[in-house]
Amino acid sequence: MAQLYLVGQWGPEAAERCFGPFVTGTTAQAQDIETNIFLMMDAVYLMKKGAAEKVKAPGFPPLQDLIEAFLDTGGKIQVCSNSVEFRGMKQEDLRDPRIEIAGAATMVDDVLNHEKTMFF
Repeated sequence: MAQLYLVGQWGPEAAERCFGPFVTGTTAQAQDIETNIFLMMDAVYLMKKGAAEKVKAPGFPPLQDLIEAFLDTGGKIQVCSNSVEFRGMKQEDLRDPRIEIAGAATMVDDVLNHEKTMFF
């Protein structure tokens, strides 16, 4: 099975850009591609409870629907441990218990173990 690793860096301040990993991720999953998303910097805000519901971009489906669809079809979402700590967030602040907090070593390992990596 093909594998894709997506790294998102944009948060609510750049609504259109923050959709990239989730539109790409759900599309890849629909094509039977194993897909993981790693969010860092301001992108970690997207996983805070209630945050995705406030992000709107014309032409895109609701962000919270993309996130749920991605997780429900087996997608894995990780958020950068340094980025969540910098923003005062903890596991209980995240929108879904399936979202993991992971460090840079995990990201590097995952990049090396996936066939393709894309940065958004």
